[in-house]
Amino acid sequence: MRHRLHNRLPRWHRNAIYALTFVLVASGLAWLVAVYLLAPPGEPTPAPHPLAGPMLVAHGVAAYAALFAYALVGHTHMRTGWRVPALRSAAFWLCSMIALLALTGLGLYYVATESVIPFLRWGHVVVGMALPCWLALHIARGRRVTRHF
Repeated sequence: MRHRLHNRLPRWHRNAIYALTFVLVASGLAWLVAVYLLAPPGEPTPAPHPLAGPMLVAHGVAAYAALFAYALVGHTHMRTGWRVPALRSAAFWLCSMIALLALTGLGLYYVATESVIPFLRWGHVVVGMALPCWLALHIARGRRVTRHF
């Protein structure tokens, strides 16, 4: 009889990751809408908007909490999952995306060079929009693969 590989995160941890990822995507999209779509005509974009500041605050606070929740995954989930070769690539790219988002987010906050900011911003947006899709793929793939153990 084969032993089923159990590598699910505890419910509280899964829910925290799902909720924080949702807040990050929602606040990021809200910021984009506020500074690009709600910009007054003739203003250079991104334009200042009253909602932009609160959206960035929510995004930043959620980012720190999410990094903490994502980091907690490494203790057992990643060590156990790494033993399954079929899961390594999805996990590697998910971790890479999270690291890239953290680095570009810090770059946006601390880099003052105007020529670099657009590359950081749009790189952050593209990877940030791909993260929930990749997370869903990782979950589905993990459930499918671990069923056979």
